[in-house]
Amino acid sequence: MESGREVVPLTIHNNGDKRMTYTVTVTVVGGTQKSPFSVTEKADGVWPGTTWPTKTDITASGLKGTEGGTKISLKVVKADPFADAH
Repeated sequence: MESGREVVPLTIHNNGDKRMTYTVTVTVVGGTQKSPFSVTEKADGVWPGTTWPTKTDITASGLKGTEGGTKISLKVVKADPFADAH
C-alpha cells in the first residue's frame, strides 16, 4: 500500500525467440468492499530476451488501510502480434 493505493510492481520478461505482447490483469480483493478491483496493463511487442518493467496502481476507497489484508492475483495472456502478418 502506498498512500491508500495498492501498487503492484510487474516485470515482464520475454524468454522466447519472437516478439510478444503481454496483457496482465491484476485483481485485488480485500478491505471493506467484497467485490474485487481489477486493473489491466499491456506490454506491446516485447523483444526476445528483454524485460519490460511496469506497475499497476489500484486506487479505490475500499482498499484504504488494508495493509497486509489483501489478496492479489494475476492473469497473464501472451500473444504473438505478428502471427497473422504476411
